[in-house]
Amino acid sequence: MSEAEPSALFRTNCTLALRVLAALANLVAAIAMGISHETATLPSLLSIKIDAKDISCFMYFTGINAIVSAYSILVLMLPKTSLLWRSIVISDMVAAMLLAAINSATLGMFYMEMKGNSHAGWSPICDIVSSYCNRVLTAVIAGYIAIGMYFFNNIFCLCLSLNPLLLQAPKKEPPPPNKQQNPA
Repeated sequence: MSEAEPSALFRTNCTLALRVLAALANLVAAIAMGISHETATLPSLLSIKIDAKDISCFMYFTGINAIVSAYSILVLMLPKTSLLWRSIVISDMVAAMLLAAINSATLGMFYMEMKGNSHAGWSPICDIVSSYCNRVLTAVIAGYIAIGMYFFNNIFCLCLSLNPLLLQAPKKEPPPPNKQQNPA
């Protein structure tokens, strides 16, 4: 990698494709969660409204996925000669960890909505509001797809920059010229 183009290792076709797919998956996850709401009438003629905005975990999920999607799009617009490319690997790791944390929390909350918790007295709600649960499930699946894309992108960039499998022979520097001293 030359000093003129620090992005030579990180702007390959594979990393660009992975970044675009991750941004799209994040966007789908954020939109699917953002439009998750439904009103249902129970047999006792009681009407309930379920909205993803009522659960803070789902709000954080929407926000983090939207932010990471915007981050991925901004990284795609970086010029090739920018020195910021050196810090992109670390930023990608942070984005992947944020996504992993919020997706895990969201999946746990969705599981509670789907199965309920008899010890806490929480009844499952997915039988009542199935389209809401389908949208949340779509968002969670898209979120995990985005995590996978970031994981492969991070591994690919690390392999290119660190050469851990020794796929490329190390560069040999020429020996320094011998300076013979003249005896005086």
